[in-house]
Amino acid sequence: MKLIEKIDRHEVLRRWAVGEVYSEFFNPLYESNREETLSMLLSGSHYLEREGISNVLEFKQGLVDSISLYINWYRALLEINKSDLDMVYTLQLPGWERNTEGSFLISDAARNIHQVPYLDKRVTSIYTALKNKEVKLEGITLLAVDKVGPYVAVEGTGRLTSIYMAQQLEHLDLIDQNSVEVTLGIY
Repeated sequence: MKLIEKIDRHEVLRRWAVGEVYSEFFNPLYESNREETLSMLLSGSHYLEREGISNVLEFKQGLVDSISLYINWYRALLEINKSDLDMVYTLQLPGWERNTEGSFLISDAARNIHQVPYLDKRVTSIYTALKNKEVKLEGITLLAVDKVGPYVAVEGTGRLTSIYMAQQLEHLDLIDQNSVEVTLGIY
């Protein structure tokens, strides 16, 4: 993991919200609301960004609130190689427990879903979109005690699982410069 620059909590939440706008979990009543929200998040206006963040992360507020205010946040580059990806864990949620057979490792989820695609239709659809270069990688958020890991994926677990499937299991070269920009929180 290579640290690029230190960022504040507002920027972390803005990046997270941008990632959510592109996901299937963000279902505005009208598609124009998606574009309007994205415009707010990319406006450069702290006020508009906060409004956009509030709109998007409303249903994830419990998770957002559970993250300590005393974390140092960074823009960072996660290298997409086996050793780095093998150190990424999912949150301990029932679906990821099933997908990983209890290990909560991204690598185990990728292997299991690769073998049994219907195990997680959402990840399978993200994987298909990744192969078609239709996935936005913004907003992937990891937590760790230091920059060398291990890491816990708080946001972007499906995308990281799909990247593992593509890069490590299928040996596809889909990620530019073999790294992805993430937000890293260090306790």
